[in-house]
Amino acid sequence: MLDQFHLCIHDSIENIVDVKAGGKYGYRAIVALLGMCEDSWSLVHNHLLKELSKWSDEYINLLGGIERFEELKRSLLVDGLSMECNLCFF
Repeated sequence: MLDQFHLCIHDSIENIVDVKAGGKYGYRAIVALLGMCEDSWSLVHNHLLKELSKWSDEYINLLGGIERFEELKRSLLVDGLSMECNLCFF
């Protein structure tokens, strides 16, 4: 799988996670690298929502307004946060 990356960055790559198809690839890669099962990706969404709520004023300023902030929050909403594999730690 390393051959998919340009030769000049091979020395910088420490780990490659081949996550299953079905969307949410970045989130699946994050939980896999944290040692959780890939189906726990919704937990990352939940933690990001908590982060946005905790620091809402800062994020509104950073994102350039409440509209963009609300758009970002809506993009993280997951129906049924108790997905197939909520807390599957290895």
